[in-house]
Amino acid sequence: MTARYPRIPASLLVFTLAITLGAGQSRAQYGQASAPAQTPAQNTPPEKDKGKAKEKKINKAELAAYNAFVAAQTGDPAMQIQLGEDFVTKYPQSEYVKGVYGALTSAYYGTGNIEKMNAMGTKTLEMDPDNVDVLSLMAMVISRRSHSSTPEGAANMQRAAGYAHHAIELIPNTVKPATVDDATFEKAKNDKLSLAHSALGLVSNDSKKYDDARAELMLAVKLASSPDPVDYFLLGNADSSASYYHDAVAAYQKCAESGPMVAPCKARMATAQHDAETKMGR
Repeated sequence: MTARYPRIPASLLVFTLAITLGAGQSRAQYGQASAPAQTPAQNTPPEKDKGKAKEKKINKAELAAYNAFVAAQTGDPAMQIQLGEDFVTKYPQSEYVKGVYGALTSAYYGTGNIEKMNAMGTKTLEMDPDNVDVLSLMAMVISRRSHSSTPEGAANMQRAAGYAHHAIELIPNTVKPATVDDATFEKAKNDKLSLAHSALGLVSNDSKKYDDARAELMLAVKLASSPDPVDYFLLGNADSSASYYHDAVAAYQKCAESGPMVAPCKARMATAQHDAETKMGR
């Protein structure tokens, strides 16, 4: 069993780590949407380069539309989506488009529209293959909605694993924006790593590599600032399949504490407890 609508910390929906939202350092990504985004004209070239570069003329209407989108990031997701879609339609060549698509990926996920999330995420990664926000989110969601029993599902699992590995490679080297404190930045990085490890755990579980799945899912719940009950459920499944029955009981118990999977986790916990008492475990 996999979760079709997984939960991730709400902070990740507004605290995206796409360090460049378009060309500027957008404070909206870090919960400061009221502050205007830095524009190309504000990036003053060094003295030695002033003779080589002329200040870029800003399209005021484009900038106003972009700043309205930035300001909407902490408000109604439907408004954010509308403003974002309007922006990419009206200004498809804008230097901010990459970041807007990235933010729309999270926004559509937040509203449960996985089809649109996938479309926006795919567009983002075509333009910006190193976007760690989208890589980690797409890896987690795709892995939880796929199964290798079909050709399409197997390809999707492989794609999810690729996204996850690339995110894990990039996230440790992400540069901290000056507007974010160290603790908040590390928390966000770890939450994104948690999503990627969750995806790899499910991919390993799907391919019956249960020890690998356990290792990845233990990292997922350890790194998350607010561990996902679904990850505990998946960890319990991997524990049970690898004959770690007592560990499975503990994982299912964590899963049963809150969230949408209390009932199935309690049922699995009872089964794991019975297995721990009647079977030779590890």
